[in-house]
Amino acid sequence: MWTPVDPTSARRLRKPMLALSLCAAALGAIAEPAQAQKREKQQSGAFRSAFQFSGLGKEWWLAEYDHPAKWFRTSWRKDAAHAGPAGLSITLQTVPEDRRVSADEMAADDGTLHSAGKTAKDFVSAQLQRRKWYGYGRYEVVMRPASGAGVISAFYLYTGAHFGDSHEEIDIKFLGRDTTRVELNRFRDGEPLAEPPSVDLGYDAAQDPALYAIEWTEESIAWFYGETEAYRISDASMVPRPPMKIYIDLWAGSARQADWLGTVAADVEAEALVQCVSFVPAGKSGMPQCSDLMQAQ
Repeated sequence: MWTPVDPTSARRLRKPMLALSLCAAALGAIAEPAQAQKREKQQSGAFRSAFQFSGLGKEWWLAEYDHPAKWFRTSWRKDAAHAGPAGLSITLQTVPEDRRVSADEMAADDGTLHSAGKTAKDFVSAQLQRRKWYGYGRYEVVMRPASGAGVISAFYLYTGAHFGDSHEEIDIKFLGRDTTRVELNRFRDGEPLAEPPSVDLGYDAAQDPALYAIEWTEESIAWFYGETEAYRISDASMVPRPPMKIYIDLWAGSARQADWLGTVAADVEAEALVQCVSFVPAGKSGMPQCSDLMQAQ
């Protein structure tokens, strides 16, 4: 088990973890603020965000919209994410009947319905995006995914058509129906792995926050949980191309995904907790990472 420590004091974190249990490839990409729409994107350097100490800051962006795909049942709302002493809490809840409108009404909305808290979706949750672009290097996240059938928590790197790019993606996904496993995938030119691995963690990820990582180079991708390597791709022709953005989200599946995710409860209340995200460019060392804040317990 791991416990994060305060980077400003190096003391062990004493804040209690929340007791509640709280990815869709490209599901939020179309809502990105309208800066970079071309492939020529400046890749950014190292960072570390420890949310329980620093909050969101200016470099993270929360989505605020209804995804246009009718099969996608979750609306993104900023107020479904809250930074506090335990980290960044992302909640998923059922939308009350009096807040629902038709998809056609929402599509024609001039902002009035949205301002009144209306949505055409069945559930409401949050998606977090890093504003800048990133390339090869090591990505770390300390998180506790949501539990419950039909829900999925994800940390992933993505770019696609909205940004003028081919679909490139690297995923870490947790299916709420079985949080003792983690699902890993990558897309290059829109093609996923033929058989994405589902890795047995040996523990229930929904019980406590833990460290997960992606190491991405021009020749390979490796995924980790804690210090254990979960899976590796060593064929350069299968490795996605940079740059990409960093995403974190929690959402509920539809009937068409029930075989994969299970069926979400109509009155679902779920929560994912994210404590830290960091990136160090390939070839660099000595830079702050989430793993630096972890102590064996």
